Amino acid sequence: MKQRLITIAFLVAVTYLTTMASAQENITIYGTVTTFGQIPLNQVEISVSKSDLRSYTDSLGFFRISCPEKSTLTFDANGFERKKIKVKKSADLDIDLIYSNKESSFENATNNNHISEELLSGALAKYPLKGEKDYSNYDNVYQIIQNEIHTVRVNGTSVTPIKQTSLTQSQEVLYVVDGTICSDISFVVPFNVKTIRYVDGTAAAKYGSRGANGAIEITLK
Repeated sequence: MKQRLITIAFLVAVTYLTTMASAQENITIYGTVTTFGQIPLNQVEISVSKSDLRSYTDSLGFFRISCPEKSTLTFDANGFERKKIKVKKSADLDIDLIYSNKESSFENATNNNHISEELLSGALAKYPLKGEKDYSNYDNVYQIIQNEIHTVRVNGTSVTPIKQTSLTQSQEVLYVVDGTICSDISFVVPFNVKTIRYVDGTAAAKYGSRGANGAIEITLK
């Protein structure tokens, strides 16, 4: 009987410690999901890789989810391009989903209550293709980056991420124009810019170590 009690106590202790360890490994991720840089998206599904964990944005685009460390979060909304983000610690994320601009995108987005017909129609009238904007009012490409991308810092012709990835190595982001890596983007004329965005984390992994600080991706008209 004594041996049995000891065994039961041991199993209870192991179960408790395992549960506590698992709880300590969880992190909390919260933030907002938008499109066209500013319009909140409702009922966007946030799923955690290799698990059944799910969460959804509310009408203001806000979400909150608890997941294991080093998880990959997938953001899914009908009519918009899927986005994946790898998270290593608790964080506040601002996610912007690109309108997929397919024949069925408008109906899919509005019928699934991600966005109202009025808001989507207005956004498409202002930014006809996937949120593309008219950048012709800017004097140079660095002005575009400074005013349109809020996760990087511009100092002259140097662009670095606001969140530093290293204290010793260069913080300069990678520049990619029409799929080609460039050391200088001063040749880019604002009028010719079709889309411009900053990617980091898993989205920049395709560039290998060169994309460690993220990349400014520019598509020309």
